[in-house]
Amino acid sequence: MRELLPELTASRESEDARDADTAIKVGTGLVGASGLYCYMDPAGNLDKYGVSKPDASAVNMMRWAGGWQIALAAVFAAEPEKAVGLSGYIAAWNILTLEPVREIMGCPKPSQCAWLAITSVLGYKTLRGEVSPWALIGVWGMNGLQQQFMQDKTLEMYQCKKQSALGKSMMGVAGQQMLMAAAYLVALTQGKSQAEAFGLAWAVGAVLVSKFAFTEADDLGVPKTGPLAWAVISAGIAYVCSK
Repeated sequence: MRELLPELTASRESEDARDADTAIKVGTGLVGASGLYCYMDPAGNLDKYGVSKPDASAVNMMRWAGGWQIALAAVFAAEPEKAVGLSGYIAAWNILTLEPVREIMGCPKPSQCAWLAITSVLGYKTLRGEVSPWALIGVWGMNGLQQQFMQDKTLEMYQCKKQSALGKSMMGVAGQQMLMAAAYLVALTQGKSQAEAFGLAWAVGAVLVSKFAFTEADDLGVPKTGPLAWAVISAGIAYVCSK
């Protein structure tokens, strides 16, 4: 019996690794597909979550959130060893594609140009080993915290137009994607496996979407069903990847 234990353990570890690999593929595809739909049809996406007549601010900021979901999927899909550096280029490209959203928000262009330069240069230098990966991780984390928890101050800082309550909440969804990316990159930088990093990112997502469901949804008139479904999916992915 004792002779079988190593074989059983190895078999279980192999099965867990396969499960985690599947979860990574499914999770990456899920967030990418969701982001693409949000970007292409933000009003339709809001309608799927029970918001039948969203205001213009909410629709615009839903597209903003969709763009950052696509960026998160791209970070997940990148080669883990290069993910931090590539995340700079991913962020820069996303900033460019979201320019129409920023125009509606009324944000001055100098801030956009500054972030394009910062993320591009940091991406280049990180990949070359000339800059600590923590610089880009800080960019993702700082912007995620601002957009998730400090929407009014962030809009004021960038001299953007005021947004509706639902619009600011969708800005918070964008912040969630940034914080998930930051968590993923932190774990990779600390030497964790891709599965462990992926699990941590989705655990962060589960907490933040649950926060929305229980502290914001009722006030905004958004049914809890959609957000809670995301919370369950996120927790499930986190669990599979942490085994």
